[in-house]
Amino acid sequence: MTQPRDTLAREYTIKNIECDFHSEIRPSALLGYFQEVAGAHAAQIGIGYDALRAQGFYWVLSKIYVQVLRRPRFEEEIRVETWPHAPNKAIFERSFLLTGSGGAEVRAFSRWCVLEGSGRIVPCSRLSATLPSYRTDVSVPFDDWRIPEAGRGEPAYSLRVANSEYDQNYHVNNCRYADHVFNCFSVAELEARRLSAFQMNYVHQSHEGDVLDWYRRDLGGGVFAVEGVKNGAETVVAARVCFDA
Repeated sequence: MTQPRDTLAREYTIKNIECDFHSEIRPSALLGYFQEVAGAHAAQIGIGYDALRAQGFYWVLSKIYVQVLRRPRFEEEIRVETWPHAPNKAIFERSFLLTGSGGAEVRAFSRWCVLEGSGRIVPCSRLSATLPSYRTDVSVPFDDWRIPEAGRGEPAYSLRVANSEYDQNYHVNNCRYADHVFNCFSVAELEARRLSAFQMNYVHQSHEGDVLDWYRRDLGGGVFAVEGVKNGAETVVAARVCFDA
């Protein structure tokens, strides 16, 4: 059966290097699977990495909300499905659904945009992709994109950006930021809590040599605000991490 162009699904087996100390998939690995299927689907409809690069453009993920019903485990077989929604002037929205042995395990809703080399946003009207229809159903309804400030003080975690953080666009990959966000929590804290959702808002890019200080604030009810600040000045990533209360 031919798969409709408005949807793409891929099957994977979770690898050891994608898991944490519980043998459960790490949040950064979840984002990696979402990024991979989104890239593959964009290529299928004519606006993938190579097509945009030829025009001097590139994709960036601006926001994503991930609802975690259960984290799949090492060697579990999963299916990752994605579909885009009708774009507006400059924002492309995309849904993701990850299913495993227990059915639906992870749902995510995201916002993307296309940038040109100077960093300016490219209007959706300048891209040539067309679909016969866009799906209107979202994997998980979400519109609370504003994240409270984490505040400053003593950083919970810090690092200097090096080459291993980079992606094809010569800046820190969005998946790597998820590792940094969760490094703000100790092993003991993560052992005592179950992750139920997390949200990432990507504000600015960071590059080799930048120092990232990460701050966290307990918002109550198992919810934390986390903020990554570049060189003591501008926010790079704002995140909200939700655990079962």
